[in-house]
Amino acid sequence: MNFLDEKAHGKVLDVACATGNITKELKDRGHDILGIDLEEKLIDRAIHENNVNAIVKNMLDIDTLDDNFGLIYCIGNSLVHLHDKTQVKTFLEKSYDKLEPNGNLVIQIINFCPFLKNEGEFLGSLPTIKNDKIEFVRKYYRNGDYIRFNTVLNTEENSIENNIDLLPITVYDLKKFLEDIGFKSIEIYGGFNKSEFDVDNSTPLVISCSK
Repeated sequence: MNFLDEKAHGKVLDVACATGNITKELKDRGHDILGIDLEEKLIDRAIHENNVNAIVKNMLDIDTLDDNFGLIYCIGNSLVHLHDKTQVKTFLEKSYDKLEPNGNLVIQIINFCPFLKNEGEFLGSLPTIKNDKIEFVRKYYRNGDYIRFNTVLNTEENSIENNIDLLPITVYDLKKFLEDIGFKSIEIYGGFNKSEFDVDNSTPLVISCSK
């Protein structure tokens, strides 16, 4: 996580940290970091398996945290689990308020633009992850104002299917929100390796900006 390491200074906030794997990486690099997540079971694992400082909290409630931060990041496509664009802008506004002067915000989601161009119910898929033990199939379907993310995990023993509705926020939405809020130095990449972002072909969307 060299990208986040470079952006980190002061106290760091990992939003939607899950089991705290990335939180631990940055902690091991010497950063003072707090992880938050809605799922109590995930926070319990973050604390007891990864030995990180983590608490149960909704990302929309970061304004209730006592500290300000030099870096706030929300990665792993977590932002699009919010209900609507109003909630997304609210989170970005609260992030701005909780950043120290010149603090950094990093967001990583899937670039939905190539999928949204497709017509019909089926919008496309991500590359299947496959090895000698598992096959993980990931597909997107149109579902009203949302995108239904369908996953199927096939193993030798069984097959597990899951569906979840995601909010198809685009690079254009995020850029406008960030500019309106007052963020500066907005950088847009096609990955944490700082590759050039191609709106029609990039799968990841990484945005970095500062207060």
